[in-house]
Formats: sequence, C-alpha cells, structure tokens
Amino acid sequence: MTEIIDQYTIETTWSTRLTDDIILESIQGQIPADMESNILNGIGFLNNNKHIDDKEIFIKLFSLILRENTNHPIQSIATPLGKIAGFGNDPVKAFDWGKLLLKECRNSGLYNFKVGEYTCQISPSYTLDGKTKQKLDKLQFLPPMKQLPIKWKDNENGGWLWESKHLVLGNRFNRHDEPLAYDVINKLQGIQWEIDNDTYLSEVQTNRTMKQKQFLRVLDQYIGTYFHFVWRYDSRGRSYSSGYDINLQSNEYGKALLSLHNKELITELPNLYIAIANHAGKDKLTWAERVKWVSEQNIADIEWEEPILGRKAVRALRDTAAERPTGYVMSIDATASGLQIMAVLSGCTQTAKLVNCIDPTKRYDLYTEIADLMNQKLAKPLSRKIVKQVAMTHYYNSRATPKALLSDEELKVFYEVMEGLLPGAEAVMTLINTCWNDQGNHHSWIMPDGHTVYVPVIEGVNGIYSDDEFGDIPLRWYHQTKSTNFRSLCPNVIHSIDGYVAREMIRRCDFQLSHIHDCFVFNPNYLQKVCKAYREIMAEIAKCDLLRDILRQITGNPNLQVEKASTDLDIYIYNSSYMLS
Repeated sequence: MTEIIDQYTIETTWSTRLTDDIILESIQGQIPADMESNILNGIGFLNNNKHIDDKEIFIKLFSLILRENTNHPIQSIATPLGKIAGFGNDPVKAFDWGKLLLKECRNSGLYNFKVGEYTCQISPSYTLDGKTKQKLDKLQFLPPMKQLPIKWKDNENGGWLWESKHLVLGNRFNRHDEPLAYDVINKLQGIQWEIDNDTYLSEVQTNRTMKQKQFLRVLDQYIGTYFHFVWRYDSRGRSYSSGYDINLQSNEYGKALLSLHNKELITELPNLYIAIANHAGKDKLTWAERVKWVSEQNIADIEWEEPILGRKAVRALRDTAAERPTGYVMSIDATASGLQIMAVLSGCTQTAKLVNCIDPTKRYDLYTEIADLMNQKLAKPLSRKIVKQVAMTHYYNSRATPKALLSDEELKVFYEVMEGLLPGAEAVMTLINTCWNDQGNHHSWIMPDGHTVYVPVIEGVNGIYSDDEFGDIPLRWYHQTKSTNFRSLCPNVIHSIDGYVAREMIRRCDFQLSHIHDCFVFNPNYLQKVCKAYREIMAEIAKCDLLRDILRQITGNPNLQVEKASTDLDIYIYNSSYMLS
C-alpha cells in the first residue's frame, strides 16, 4: 500500500498535467474582481457555441499566459485557446478565435500586446507568487514507477496510476484504437530496475542539457529501491521506455546508471570479457579475438571507448570473481539492422554477406568497407562515422543528409561506390517506393503478431494571417493530408519490421531482456541465447513472404508479387555468427 501511495504522490506532484490546477489554485481569491469579470464577459461573448464551459477557457487563458514570466508569441496563446473552444480541427479558425478573445480581454490588466514587424507578443502584466513558481518548476516528465505499471489492455488505459497517456506516442494524428502488441509492452514493464550506486557515486553526469537540480531530486527518490519503466509504442511499432532523468534510452552515463534489481551470478565469464572488449571499442573483432584481447590486458590500463560503461563492466568482473551476483547488463547491437532486414526480405546474398547474415567466420563492418572503397578514390579520407550517417540514410531515400555531409566530389564517389554494392537493399527500397498511395492520408498494415501499424501522412503548412491591427502574423501547423512525397514509406516499413523483431525477441527470451530498438540488454550469461533467438527470427522472415504481405495490405492489391534473389538465405542465417555484435 505504501508503494501505491508513493507512486500516486509522485504523479500528482510532478506531472505537467497539474499546471492548470496549480495556477488555478494560486489565482483563486487573488486576482482583482474587475479582471475576472472582464475576462469572463469576453469569453461568454465569444463562446456562443458552448463547446466547453466558460470557466475552463478562463483557467486555460491564465495558465497559458502566467506559466512563464516572459513574452509569448500570440500564436502560442491564441491557437490553444481556440482549440479548447472547439476549433481543434482547423488551426486557422482556432488561432482566429483565440486572437479575438485576446483582443476582447485586452483591458483586463492581465497582459499587454507588443507589436513589431512580423510579430505580436503577449506580455504578462500579472505575475504568480514565488511559492506557485516553485511548484511549477518541479513539474517534469514523469520518472519510472515505484510499483508495477498497470497492464495495457487497450490503447488508452495502462501504465501510470493517475497520469493518462495514449499507448501510441506522438501527436493526435498517430492515435488509433486498432489492436497493438500489449503482451510485449507489459512484459517490458514487468522488469525491475535499480540505480547503480557505484556509478552514481563515482561517475560524473555527462548530460549537459539536463537540469542538475531536477536530476538529483529524482535520484533521491529512487536510490535504494527498485522501479519499473512505463513503455509505449511509436506509430511504426518501435517501443520506448518513458522518462527523462532516468531512462534506458539515454547517454552512456544514463545507461550505466541502471542495473537489474534481480541480480544473477555471472557464470559465463567469456561473455563478460566480450562486454568489456565492446566497451573498449573492440566490437569489430571476432568473439574469440575479443575474449583473447581482454585476457591479455592489464584491466587497469585499458583505454575505453565507453569509459563509464567500461568501468562498470570491470566492477561486474570483480563481483564475479568474488562470486557476488550482479545487476550488470551487457548490450549488443544488430550490425546495420535496417540493411539486415532489407537483405532477408530480398534474399540477396551479396547484401546479406556484408551485414553478417552469412559468413560465420568473419565479422564484417559495412561502414568501414564503404569508407575504404571511397577513400581509395578520394584525396582526403573520410571517417567511418560520416560514412555511416550517409549510408544509413541513403537506403531510406534521403538525399539531404548525403548532400549536407559530403562535398560534391565525395558525393559523386559515394554514389559510384554504392552502385551495385547492396542490390538487395536497392531492390527493396525501389519496390516499397512504388507502393506509396498518393490518394490516401495514411498507410496501415498489420504485422504477423497482430500489431497494427498506422502511419498518417503529416505535412507542415506555413501561412500568413493578416490582421488589421497586428499586421501579418506567420502561422505554422500540421495536418493529415494526401501527398506525392513517397520517401517516408520505406523507412516506415523497415522500422515496423525492426519493431516486430524486437517484440519477438522479448517474447521468446525467458530471462530478463530489454532493448533500445535493435540493441538488446541482458545479463552476460545469456549472450548465446540472445544471438540464437535473433538468428531464428531473422531466418523465419527470410523464409516467409513478409514484405509481400505488408505491401499487399498497403496497396490493397492481393496479387502483388515480390521476387526474392534466393530462397535458402534462412539456412545461412542459422549458421551465421555476427548479426548481433
């Protein structure tokens, strides 16, 4: 019962949903009577459709203007007011209504207009007291839960006790009521985590954008107790842990800060050696080479690529030597997961070989291969890091990223090198591009596990609102629409499969396994089981007609065929070694 009270207290103390309530409490009995009547009269005059009670608009007006003691662009106040008044589906009408209300209430004494060229600012002339500001400063994205999250049984009910969020992340366009994979999200939420005291005491927070005071306040609540993450999906079916100060999907320090609460003695010592080697940047070596490399090192002299995680792995090694169970987790990534998926969908052995789906004796690094081929033709060598960013986005239809990162000469060489290098990836991208529906405002398909992928077509609109008093005011809004811009479909399809693979990994592993997309996190004892499960899932995809089935759903064409370059790639995948590394 105490845990429930603690969790409820956290949510009802820190949630940003409390902003309006805190401001309402502070202004009750404090604002001048003539200010209140002026504003309520203005609202009553304009709110003739009565989509919502006048009092709710009144509270929202105060909340929007007073939550920060700074000038606000009129768009940031007027548009939310119009939406709450019933114009949520038309951003221009919403802005127009909110602007009219702000004009109607201009003599209330709550704010002033500051008009400049292409700008109109709302300047608060009434401020909140210090105690209220302190309460507002404490509001934040909610940290993990101190109790088991509520199981998701539909798309709107689950996770937190009091906080209410849709299971699908993002804006209102992404939300739907079609079935999702609740079993996986609930299994992920069941894992118990804790703060690693040694990391907290001995390492320095490296996230410079994080508010240190807020971070320490959150840590103070969670040190010495276990907790659970709330998990949610994006529109493609990729899963994310919720939280900001504490989150799996964090920087190196944030990852090192987390350990499994249910500890295990590491009995597979070579796997821990592999984890140590990975933190030292040796993940391009074979498994045996990594184990040998660590065994030959003076641990104290290792030069780390990931020093915080490396030092944590060494502490796990000491625990293992002392036969102490540990909550340490190692992590391994898919080697070019998007291209691996394209390889297995296409049956292309050439593509599959370069992303480690075939050769069990060699650990290929595709991006080094591309960099080497390019550097043979360039006067000044390119780094692997740049080449990776360019190559990854190339097969997702990006032209902007290669052009932004490469010179004209480098860009020319890049396209020369990529020509014919990964024919399976090219074929998959080209085929998916032809399936774009330029007459629809969304694309949707159901994955083999019943999870619904729903991806709306969203475009930004830039407009100018001309006002007799304020002049031209720039507006930008987003709407769901038809489009001929096909470029997003390929990454969305591949990411939906990536999400499906991760879900299957969670389902099939009977030990504590979490993930950050294609990076899997677990106790080192289970390295071989994790790699085996991944190979099995990818082999099954290679054997079946998943791409055909997805594209038939997207196009509505039950006769659409997808030709594969080979039909026995699954056999090679079962015998591969470095799809995860």
